[in-house]
This record gives sequence, C-alpha cells and structure tokens, in this order.
Amino acid sequence: MKKKLFIAGCFSLLSHAQIFDSNNFIPSVDEAFMLSTEVENKNILVNFQLVPETYIYLDKIILKDLTDSNIHFKFQGKKKEKEDVFFGLSEIVDSDFRIEFFPRDEKKIFLSYQGCYKNKVCYPDKIKNIFIKYDKKSISSVKID
Repeated sequence: MKKKLFIAGCFSLLSHAQIFDSNNFIPSVDEAFMLSTEVENKNILVNFQLVPETYIYLDKIILKDLTDSNIHFKFQGKKKEKEDVFFGLSEIVDSDFRIEFFPRDEKKIFLSYQGCYKNKVCYPDKIKNIFIKYDKKSISSVKID
C-alpha cells in the first residue's frame, strides 16, 4: 500500500511539473514576429504579425540605411506601457501593427527590433534586410529577408 501511495504521490508531483506543461513551447523569433512588406504611394509598409502573448519594444524598432543613418518611420498600431524587468518603464506593442517609411532611393535597408514571449524569454535583437528594386523612379518590388 505504501508503495502505491508513493508512486501515486510521485506521479502527482510530476504531473504538475513543467515537463508536462502543454504551454512549454517557445516560438522562435521568426515564428513569434512574422513580417511582410507592401508598397503604397511611394512608401514602404512593414507589417508585423505577432503571435499571442508576445510583444515588441517600440524603441527597439530601428531602420537604418547603408551609411548607418536612421530612417524615420511612422508607427501605426496600439502602444502600451509596461514595467519591464530589463528596461524599466517601456512602450511596447502586443498586437499586430505596421510601420511606414519613405525609402529615399535606397536599395537596401536594415530593420532591427526586439521583443519577448510571455514572461518566458526575451529575444535578442533581430536584424532583417529590406531589399528594394526600382523601375525608373518608382518602386517595383520589396523583399524582406
């Protein structure tokens, strides 16, 4: 009888442990934040699609050209404030959003951003390349890699 109780007790403890937690999955940064681009009136839109329970630090979204100069962008989405363990009071975005910018004839732009998943992991800075092709004076295609 004692052996059965011991086994039942161990199983009960293990069943509450994280190894049996169905929410133990942590998405990669590319799974957590999916990006796409589009062109609208000579501007480029970068759409951020966020997995539930993720967020991106608004001040960590940076666009730079090949000379390392910042490119101004317009944010379109909902901001929130969060008291963050690492960065203190921070503006975050925890739902889908987009940024819009005018490329000034650049052919390659660097986009960096940083975010977190739940209270489990904060991802390191992620850098994506935005490649822009032109047809005379207008943008013919945009690719993000």
